[in-house]
Amino acid sequence: MNTMVHKNQRVGIFIDIQNLYHSSKHLYSARVNYRELIKELLAGRQLIRAIGYVVKSETALGESSFFEALTKTGIELRIKDLQIFPGGLKK
Repeated sequence: MNTMVHKNQRVGIFIDIQNLYHSSKHLYSARVNYRELIKELLAGRQLIRAIGYVVKSETALGESSFFEALTKTGIELRIKDLQIFPGGLKK
């Protein structure tokens, strides 16, 4: 893919936080450096907004500190409560 990058381009970044977190954890036994991810995606261009989508679970330990760390990296969070369906499916 040949992409032209210009310094005056404006960029919006949208991140599925849970998907990226769990994929990197289970596939690569690694953690995502979200600050470095944003830096690489920007490639010197102007960041307009970085928005991360997360689902807040009922009992996850350390979740609030994780969300706080994401906010400190400049990611605006869109938080949705965990949905539990009648059959037990969680989404």
